[in-house]
Amino acid sequence: MRHCQFYLIISKKSEEVVNGLKKHSLGCENRTDVHGFFWIDDRDNIRQIQLIFGEIVLEWLAGKWVKFSMTNRTLAISQEVGLAHGAHILHPLESNTLSDTVLDEARNAEYPPEWADKIMEKF
Repeated sequence: MRHCQFYLIISKKSEEVVNGLKKHSLGCENRTDVHGFFWIDDRDNIRQIQLIFGEIVLEWLAGKWVKFSMTNRTLAISQEVGLAHGAHILHPLESNTLSDTVLDEARNAEYPPEWADKIMEKF
């Protein structure tokens, strides 16, 4: 399997400042089920990272270690009208094997060059 190749998504959202932080979005060039976000302060310090690999979420918060969660989204999505889709709740991930696999994916991924060093130092 090829390593994830993240790219920065430039949008109006990435210009907004909420609670002193800007949110940047990451798409994945070679895997449609992978994406991410990171939040920076006014000095371009990363304060939070959230990477989603399928239904497994890896989160890093400043001053804390990495936390792993599983979304409540089902893999078989119904097309029923009026049914809410997507992840609304994150459940703690209890499988060390899955956590290790996702952490390895994050560590071996390629990130946008301007953010790669700052992201990689968190993992």
